[in-house]
Amino acid sequence: MRKRSIAAVAALGLLFGALTPLAASAEPGNLAPCSVSSLAKSKGIRSLHAEVRRADTSEVLFSRNAQTPARTASVMKVITSVVALDALGPDYQVETKVFADSTSGRIYLVGAGDVTLSRMPGNITSYYSGGPKLDSLSKQIASWAKKNKVTISEVVLDSSLYGAKEDWHSTWDKRGLSQGYMAPVSALQIDAGRLTSSKNQNVFIGQRTAKPISQAGTLFLQSLRKYGLAQSASAVVGKLPTSSSVIASVKSQPISKWIQNTLNVSDNALAESLGRLSSIALGFDGSATSLTKAYQKALQARGIDTKGMQIVDGSGLSRLNKVPAKLVNDVLTQIYANQASHSAVIAGMPVSGKPGSLRYRFISGEQRPALFNIEAKTGWIRTGYSLAGKIKAQDGTDLIFTVYNLWDSVSYENRAAMDKLVFGFYKCGASLTNN
Repeated sequence: MRKRSIAAVAALGLLFGALTPLAASAEPGNLAPCSVSSLAKSKGIRSLHAEVRRADTSEVLFSRNAQTPARTASVMKVITSVVALDALGPDYQVETKVFADSTSGRIYLVGAGDVTLSRMPGNITSYYSGGPKLDSLSKQIASWAKKNKVTISEVVLDSSLYGAKEDWHSTWDKRGLSQGYMAPVSALQIDAGRLTSSKNQNVFIGQRTAKPISQAGTLFLQSLRKYGLAQSASAVVGKLPTSSSVIASVKSQPISKWIQNTLNVSDNALAESLGRLSSIALGFDGSATSLTKAYQKALQARGIDTKGMQIVDGSGLSRLNKVPAKLVNDVLTQIYANQASHSAVIAGMPVSGKPGSLRYRFISGEQRPALFNIEAKTGWIRTGYSLAGKIKAQDGTDLIFTVYNLWDSVSYENRAAMDKLVFGFYKCGASLTNN
């Protein structure tokens, strides 16, 4: 009997791994406090910034450097999405217009921030399902040109909405171009700067152009020429004059769809557009330098303390972004307390085991019990991993959490250690202790 008892205790220790129950409560039926201290101090955890709170009471159960501003990686996209919801509204659509002046054959393609505008023909789905097409603009222009007997002599590209030049932050990794997760920011670009766009290709990891404005000009000319237009015209960068009128336009999918895509697959181009467009809607100029003030204005209107926050980009790619883990949890708490008004954010949050950036995490081995029970925005840059969202814990408690695992350079080992810590939160649930 004694041998069986010892074996049972050993098996129990293996089941709970590094979780350490503290002294049992004197109250009958209460669980002993559950510590993840050893997981938080494991070799793979470097500079830890974390907070876990109950969703129902906002009681903080676990905290490490939670009020210290630090880089978020792509967890930033949760904040960007909430700011966009407030600044633009879920039903807002970005409208791209083409103008013509009254005295020449010059037309103006004016960028409005819609990176989903696609080169693909109307009957072929582009990378962004439901995104507007260049061919739709060209078809409208062909009708206008025929009616008014106009020969198009020049195409002017206006990308001045939040800066006439392509914007690439000095801290962004240039491998974003070759590995296909980012192109320079500009108000005018096609298929988010991808060199190709088709649902039949793995275009998410395809290369991006370093010159999205000139690429847009080339692709727009190709589209026009399919309709017999602009056969000898060239494309130049310029500014829309005041004396011009709209001859064609297309609209994007609603911003709610953008937000879902931004979060689910961690789309950097959409996040940057959401951030810049929100800045303009909030009364700023849409530049990268305006983002801190724009985000502060939106979040402070929600009653959120933004002390120490520094926003360099909307995507989280820069290591210079500084946001406390507590602030992220404040935002998440509002999201899950008011789910109807944040439905686009919740619909976009990756879920363990489901399509999205969390698909292959928390799905096997000892972590399998967390399958479908962790919904969180993933984050990775070369100096840190992050994860933030909601856990349906093993005991049924809903937990709001944010974790950053940061260092000079991180590897898979650091992500694995972070996931083990988060799984520890899942197993502890309401019994999680800060010790």
